Amino acid sequence: MELSAELFERTIRLFKGDSSAIKHQRRVHPRVGIRCHIKIVPVEAGVPAGPIEVWTRDISRAGIGIICSQKMKAGDRFVVRFPRADEAPPLALVCTIKCCSQLSQGVYAIGAVFEGMRVEKAEPAPAAISAPTPASAPAAPAPTPAAA
Repeated sequence: MELSAELFERTIRLFKGDSSAIKHQRRVHPRVGIRCHIKIVPVEAGVPAGPIEVWTRDISRAGIGIICSQKMKAGDRFVVRFPRADEAPPLALVCTIKCCSQLSQGVYAIGAVFEGMRVEKAEPAPAAISAPTPASAPAAPAPTPAAA
C-alpha cells in the first residue's frame, strides 16, 4: 500500500522532520526524518495486543521506521495511529515489519511497510484485525441521522 501524496503530506505536516534530506535520496519512496513519540499496537493472530511506546525514525509514502524496546520479527504486524489536524479520528495504518536490527541492548530499529488503513472512531475498542482496507478503497460513509 502507498499513501496518496495528499494523505502523506497531511500526515507529516503535524510533525517536525528533516524534509531537506529528501533531495539527496534516490529511493522510490524518499524518507523524511521524523522524531516523535507514538504508540503502536502489535497484532498477534489477528487480535490487537497492548500498546507499545516507540519513537519514529522516518516515514515515507510506503512505510515507517521506528525505534522500539522490544524485538520483533519480519512478518509481524502492528497498527500505528497518527493524529490529524482537524477533528477527524486518527489515521490508523496497518503495518507489516520487513526488518528488525538490534542497535544496542533493548533498542531495536524496525522497518515496516504500510499494508492498509483501518477506519476507526476516536477511541476504538479492541477488536480483531482482519485484512487491511486497501488505500484505494473508499471508506464506508458515516450513517446519517434520521430526520425529525
